Amino acid sequence: MKTIQNINQGWLFFEGTYPDGVCVTADQWNPTAASSIWDGVTALPVLENGTPVDLPHIWNVEEPNAAGPRYYTRILTVEDPGEGEYFISFEAVTGFSRIWLNGKVIGEHKGGFSRFTLPLKGLRNGENQIAVLTDNTSFCDISPYCGDFNKFGGIYRDVEFIQTGTTHFDLCYYGTCGVELLAWGDGRVDLKSHIVGETASTKVRYTVFDESNAIAAQTESAAESVQLCVEAPALWKGRESPCLYRMRAELYVGNEIVDEAELNFGFRSVELSSEQGFLLNLEHLRLNGVARHQDREGRGWAVSREELREDMDFILELGANAVRLSHYQHPDFFYELCDREGIVAWAEIPMLGMQDKNPVLQANAVSQLKELILQNRHHPSICFWGVQNEIAMRGESLEMYKKVRELNATVKELAPNGLSACANLYIVKNSSELNFITDMVGYNIYYGWYYEEMDGYTKFFERFHKENPQVALGVSEYGVDSNIQFHTSAPKRKDYSEEFQSLFHETVYPQIQAQPWLWGSFVWNLFEFGSTHRNDDAGKGLNRKGLVTYDRKTRKDAFYYYKACWSKQPFLHLCGSRFEKRSAEETEIKVYGNVPQVSLYVNGELAGTGENGPVYSFRSVALRPGENTVTAVSGDLKDEIVLLRTEAPEKSYIYVDPNPDINVKDWFTPEEGEEKLFPKDRFSLMDEMCAIYQNPEAWAVLEREIPELIAPEHFKKSSMPLLRTLNRFSGNYSEQFFKDLNKMLNEVKK
Repeated sequence: MKTIQNINQGWLFFEGTYPDGVCVTADQWNPTAASSIWDGVTALPVLENGTPVDLPHIWNVEEPNAAGPRYYTRILTVEDPGEGEYFISFEAVTGFSRIWLNGKVIGEHKGGFSRFTLPLKGLRNGENQIAVLTDNTSFCDISPYCGDFNKFGGIYRDVEFIQTGTTHFDLCYYGTCGVELLAWGDGRVDLKSHIVGETASTKVRYTVFDESNAIAAQTESAAESVQLCVEAPALWKGRESPCLYRMRAELYVGNEIVDEAELNFGFRSVELSSEQGFLLNLEHLRLNGVARHQDREGRGWAVSREELREDMDFILELGANAVRLSHYQHPDFFYELCDREGIVAWAEIPMLGMQDKNPVLQANAVSQLKELILQNRHHPSICFWGVQNEIAMRGESLEMYKKVRELNATVKELAPNGLSACANLYIVKNSSELNFITDMVGYNIYYGWYYEEMDGYTKFFERFHKENPQVALGVSEYGVDSNIQFHTSAPKRKDYSEEFQSLFHETVYPQIQAQPWLWGSFVWNLFEFGSTHRNDDAGKGLNRKGLVTYDRKTRKDAFYYYKACWSKQPFLHLCGSRFEKRSAEETEIKVYGNVPQVSLYVNGELAGTGENGPVYSFRSVALRPGENTVTAVSGDLKDEIVLLRTEAPEKSYIYVDPNPDINVKDWFTPEEGEEKLFPKDRFSLMDEMCAIYQNPEAWAVLEREIPELIAPEHFKKSSMPLLRTLNRFSGNYSEQFFKDLNKMLNEVKK
């Protein structure tokens, strides 16, 4: 029988170097291939002065932009290996990994988020050395090679040492337990076993147990594939009733059980309709979701089960019913939590950038997708399998469509009881082929933050649905950055204040809810997450769109807005507790809640009563000099904050952008309105980079005025508007320069 031993303890960690003469390209758009560095490098280097570590371990938590090779070693002591087989199983190792046993290469893996298992051939009696190379460099043959999140380095999930008999379920089959399970809403269970060793006299007994541990179905078969049927199954119904079953597969050689495997699963059906949205077991379910990255402060990706449980508790507190697990395979334990708690999950591979004429990257993406599905398709919570996120950032191509279709076909083949999904960048046009490949289409849209105004969502939805009435659409990302240090009574775009984040969600979410045909939405993001690309005073290496801070210690006010919208547990929350110092004689006080009425008291005196949340706004609330106690009351519920009226505004609350975006609305005058500044028949800053490139005269203007900015080859194919591109480099030019550049482009007719 199989034995499994956790071997997280007792490792040594070593700094590493690339082979002599190797030069690694730093440009994220043109990275080096892992194969060009490590193919043929089989000798284990001499490793000295190792540091004792226990796993999970991340070596670059303090410097998350650091990348390169690192090594781990551990001694495995085996007494008389004898008959049977041995394996080492890694739940995840970042990036590229290669493994040695006693100085000989036994395998490698390309992909930093999925489980892989390798046979340990040639174990000797006594001590054996396991050595692991892990390289978190962005490689062009391993997805992702780019992305707005940190790529941490190390062995950051569990490692297991496994012993089996000579005949066993194949643990090396895409990192699975060797048994595939596919459950349908009508009670059918499709099973397939992959067996290594003696097969002439083998058979498998499959048993399905219900929640009370009673046998619901059972069969024995010598065939590779078999189907069971559970009569009148209890369905997995999300938060309403997350009913789970258990399947046990027992492998027999003759009359002896030589191996077994177990999987928890559930029965459910899923559908999408362009008019009804998402249907779970033929019943409509609006997806009220949040997105989640797996890292947290001080830990990187090396998070514990207790910390994963804490993250799930935030989701449950919100009252959300869905989660998008971005942008890669998450630990199996979190998918289990989604199963148990009834949270509908969107799982996805790290396909964030496609390169034409790069079949190796595509092959890796397909491989990672197969690992994701085969390792996790028994989870009833995973209803959506994401195949790409924002891949059109550098433009679209026929090659791109072909590759997405291949990924989509992989989902349809391996997970026919689920739905394929994609997340498109806002610049993807309604007519793009990317909107007609996957079952589910999401858009990552940021009106009112990166571009245009907050009321742009309604216009976008109505236009898209009119032009593509057959497409099942939802919002896969939306949100704004906020730093809990910054506050203002007059919130505006890009001030990074907690108040603007709240105002944004108050304004945008009702527009999403007003479209009954949308399948739903995912707030970007539940938690702040690491991104070294965002290293200014507002971000400091973080994407701050989270509703909760990176350390999980502070729920921002916007968190409570969604709790007021979604939670069934009565509560109220007084906003602005961190906006303690206020200089105005009167101020606005907001309360979020899901109660019918809220009364506001200031220093014990009634200041007003509000009804019909989720937002109760009290304007022109008078504050006296010094401390003011503000209390919100609804029945037995009460929340209280203290505000301090000061003589002058608190300077530390204000974010000063050293490189402010170009705000073209400031250019408008009675004489020069939008039509004159950005005429439709002439070029301007509003045109897409690829459209400008296609006109030699217009492109010549850019080559003359901003040659260093447009030098990267990908700008020639980018669907990004020139204005958006310029805003990334706004600190390098004056605003007058951009005005003049716009006028030069206006001289060129389309």
